[in-house]
Amino acid sequence: MITYHENEVPMFKLKGLTKKERSWVLYDIANSAYILTIVTVLFPIYYQSVTASVANRTQIFAFVTAGIALTDALLSPIIGALSNYRGNKKKFFKIFLTLGLVGGLALIIPGLEIVSLLVFFVISSIGYNISIVVYDAFLMDVTDESRMDKVSSYGYAWGYIGSMIPFAVAIIPYALVVFEVLPTSYEFITVAFAFFVALLWWAIYSIPLLKDVEQTYIIERPKRPLLDGLSSLRKTFTDIKSYRFIFIFMLAYLFYIDVVNTVIRLATTIGTELGVGVSVLLGVVVLVQLIAFPSAILYGKMAEKLGGKFMIFYGILIYAITIVVTYFINEDTAWLMWVVGVLVGSAQGGIQSISRSYFAKMLPIEKANEFFGFFSVFGKFSGIVSPFLLAIAIGSWGTNQAVLILLLPLGLSAILLSFVKGGKPKLESK
Repeated sequence: MITYHENEVPMFKLKGLTKKERSWVLYDIANSAYILTIVTVLFPIYYQSVTASVANRTQIFAFVTAGIALTDALLSPIIGALSNYRGNKKKFFKIFLTLGLVGGLALIIPGLEIVSLLVFFVISSIGYNISIVVYDAFLMDVTDESRMDKVSSYGYAWGYIGSMIPFAVAIIPYALVVFEVLPTSYEFITVAFAFFVALLWWAIYSIPLLKDVEQTYIIERPKRPLLDGLSSLRKTFTDIKSYRFIFIFMLAYLFYIDVVNTVIRLATTIGTELGVGVSVLLGVVVLVQLIAFPSAILYGKMAEKLGGKFMIFYGILIYAITIVVTYFINEDTAWLMWVVGVLVGSAQGGIQSISRSYFAKMLPIEKANEFFGFFSVFGKFSGIVSPFLLAIAIGSWGTNQAVLILLLPLGLSAILLSFVKGGKPKLESK
């Protein structure tokens, strides 16, 4: 059994943060190992190996991914609404953290076939995704409005750099198999080792949040919490529309985070289609993580001086440039993938962290949990629509031309964002 005492979690002192803020940031460090090592790098490779004899395995995985996103989108606002009640926020966090860890461990059971492998991946993914919904809502509980940009950007920044430590440890045995230092018969063992390292890291660095962070905004539990929660959920969307600038920002967020999430999930696949080698793609993944660390912190500092809205505009511009550069990538210009890595690394963590804190600053405190639930929903739906549209475009125009379609949601998001005014909103009459 893992125990935690103050100052016993190694490596990350995080000076300049309060105890609660530090414990909150450490969960970004915790879960980022799962995303990098398992979701981004090794699970897609492992899945292809397990399902090598399944002709339509890629199409199946695309449908499963969309199903996960849809499930998250439906669950997020419900969990957000129910989290308002006394003791629920941490309870839900524990439940979905456990689902993520247990589902992840089940992935390394020997002899899994496509159905069981995907079932465990769905369980683990949903556990991770909904734990993030509750985690984001905890930002309101650990700091005040004046420090939200800094704390949120620290979370993303340290998440990127922190994920590299378990990744570096976990990937070495697998790399020895890839470069034929170890026989291919060791492939499953090395993948299982990497999964275990990432999950252990996730578990250990979750402990400070579980110990130190408590829900401060509380609604007393009613007699019918589920029914009342669903009733509250029905009102939330109407409430959001009553706060005009919050609603417009969420629409803008839907379109630009759509592109951000698409780049995160499909960059490796698109790079392969454009003729970029596996070794270059893995190198670019590492480069993105390393650049994203200082860039996310810089975003937080610049947001304090120039404003969160300005920095979101800047991030949208960087992604637009990234898409144009990607258009020119082929086997002869594969070096441009390194340019893409620098651009993405400089903006990815920053635009996510500032979006989170900018949105939090706009919220009426009594509706924070419900609105954060819908904020997450918008992000989850972006994981359904954009990959589908990009797949259709690739079939019609080819990969290079198809990526340009991502300029449309970026442009629309910039237009919508121009109408947003930050700060605490005033309820507007209909």
